[in-house]
Amino acid sequence: MTTLHEIFSLLCGQQQSWVIGGAELPFCQRCTGLYMGAVPALLVFLWFRPKATKGMLWTHGMCLLLMVPFGYHLVAQTGRIRMLTGQLFAIGLVYYLTLLIADRWPNQRELSPRGITGYFAAGLAALFLLQASVIWGGPRTNVVLSWIGFGGLLIYGLLVLVNLMLLAVAAPEFLRRRAHYSDT
Repeated sequence: MTTLHEIFSLLCGQQQSWVIGGAELPFCQRCTGLYMGAVPALLVFLWFRPKATKGMLWTHGMCLLLMVPFGYHLVAQTGRIRMLTGQLFAIGLVYYLTLLIADRWPNQRELSPRGITGYFAAGLAALFLLQASVIWGGPRTNVVLSWIGFGGLLIYGLLVLVNLMLLAVAAPEFLRRRAHYSDT
């Protein structure tokens, strides 16, 4: 676990960390939500493959905007609220980081009301599951959460890398179209 503490020390202040099973997690309470939230957010997105509708963009954008008052400590908050806002930010971030990739996927679909309910119910279940794990978890839970958090870090890195590669591929076409429109 020392290795994970060293890795996350480069990204997180590691203050106000959860102690589960007698050991501290390698990230703070907000980062617990941020890194742990990436895994279920990506799994739910891959399962439902929602099309980028106005409602989905607004909902996930609001998850990102929540970090303004909470991330800048403009609102009093407990550890659970810090973790929850980290998870909600993760849901929004993963959604927006997958949009460019999902544009190239077949079978993207506009969710029916039932599909939207399932999508948000799965996200809500992930929120409660992490809260319960932190409250009632033991030493094994600490190890599992630490490694899932590392998986979340890898997910963010991979999504950013894939987005950069897709943007590099799309840039020449975009510049050609822009030059064509400016000539007319």
